[in-house]
Amino acid sequence: MSELAPLITYFDVRGRAEVIRLIFEETGTPYRERRIKLEDWPALKPTLPFAQLPTYEDGELSIVHSHAIYRHLARKHGLCGNSESERVRCDVVEETFVDAQSSIGGFFGIPSSRLNVTNTNATLPDLLGRLQRLLEQNDGGNSYWVGRQLTLADFVAWPALDYVRPFSQRTLERFDKLYAFKQRFEARPRIAAYLNSDRRQERRPWRWLPSAVRLKQVSILRA
Repeated sequence: MSELAPLITYFDVRGRAEVIRLIFEETGTPYRERRIKLEDWPALKPTLPFAQLPTYEDGELSIVHSHAIYRHLARKHGLCGNSESERVRCDVVEETFVDAQSSIGGFFGIPSSRLNVTNTNATLPDLLGRLQRLLEQNDGGNSYWVGRQLTLADFVAWPALDYVRPFSQRTLERFDKLYAFKQRFEARPRIAAYLNSDRRQERRPWRWLPSAVRLKQVSILRA
């Protein structure tokens, strides 16, 4: 059995690998990263099962598709909830943020000259309002997304909300329960240590990603 720490292979950005890193950091699990530069991507892409990243390797176990990796780690670290109803809600919240993050990602494809106009319409507030109502279904929105303890849902929710911050911090702050959750999560000692460490990649500009990745994220928000 391999004694090497699990290996994440992903672009040199936060992106879809950030949930994986957050889980490892919170659980105190050592891990390795292979950060792919843009110039190396054309050669690597044909060697991958579905020509996409991230990939996860742990001994003989190899996983592709980001959410398959998330769910594996959630099961391994007890982050799935304590009952079937909690596991179902965890799945629902996770899938909700798959859709939400695609919409939020669309803002990064909007030229800055149009961004303020887009933010003043109902698109982002409506999305955040729906997310806050979902959060409030659990303990009035005052603790976690599922049950009484940390689950995968929290790890998926936080990066999506953090993506709102660069272009509309004030809009996010209007949704007090979402904003309070974000602050609680990032104040957790191990999470806070990671966020303030040099292990975390700097936020890269949208144009850094390969065009196919950018296009995959752009939503109907681009009218």
